Amino acid sequence: MTLSVRILDPEEIKAVDAQASSLMKEGIRLTQSGNDVDALPHFDRALELRRRLPTEVPIHAYGLAACWLNRAETLTRLGPDHHTMALCAYDEALTLLRPLPLGEDARFSRRLAIALQNRALLLAAQNTPAIADASAGLCNALAVLEGADAMDAPERNYLLAVVWMNLANVHSSEDTIDSDALTVALIKTREHEDAAAAEAGLTARHVLCRIAARRLSGQADSETIMANVHDATDLADEGLGLVREWEQRGVNRFRNLASDLFRFGARVYAQYQPQFLPEFLTEQLDPLQSAHSYVQSHEMQHAARESIVLLQSLSHDE
Repeated sequence: MTLSVRILDPEEIKAVDAQASSLMKEGIRLTQSGNDVDALPHFDRALELRRRLPTEVPIHAYGLAACWLNRAETLTRLGPDHHTMALCAYDEALTLLRPLPLGEDARFSRRLAIALQNRALLLAAQNTPAIADASAGLCNALAVLEGADAMDAPERNYLLAVVWMNLANVHSSEDTIDSDALTVALIKTREHEDAAAAEAGLTARHVLCRIAARRLSGQADSETIMANVHDATDLADEGLGLVREWEQRGVNRFRNLASDLFRFGARVYAQYQPQFLPEFLTEQLDPLQSAHSYVQSHEMQHAARESIVLLQSLSHDE
């Protein structure tokens, strides 16, 4: 015997969706407090409710996909034992998102691109054989964003930069610099105004510095070396200047990135342009250019001690 599913009337649809939204908000609140185990049942109950809604209506398909994505992201955070289920949840969400009329609502493109990216990052975190699939997923996310005309340009450029940055990180063992350079270019207009944009730009510079270090270690031609030295020191100086700017506004979450950029810049100056190292150190340790708490932080003091040792070794060599 075939069971028939009763079609909900408009008022019932509204009530079911509202109940699902309430469950989603509570689940998100729990995840933000670090309680993923208790959050998961809220997303699952919201999922069951929204399965009753007519998914031929784009906004209902979008809402159901959001349930799957919250489930996927929560399972991802719960650890490797849950990652197979997380991938399945991402696939369910993508099945719903791909047919949506992306040009009609900016949310559709945004959600699809983020789903493709997060699924790809989960693949990349698993093992080397999954890197190709992860790269393909990130490239698909880029394609979605590049065609997302309904999105505001600043938000679109920010998401493009984040996806490019993640693509670069997936391939960070290779000497490929284009994707990170594009990330910095895309994000520069917003990184002085938006802390998330600043984080994307700083992370991209961090990857570029690692690539620059590998290139410097493998080069012999003096002209090529100095060109790369200038690029490397510009990356460090620019990134650290951005961190100091945000520290003046009370944002201190970039200190780990800053300490790495500090060490990198000091090593490059010490090896290739030692005459500029004292000026570099003075600038980084001047509280008037950032904040006293930044200069005195564990991260920056540790990096500073290493850099001062470099400076002292140079003076002994003389």
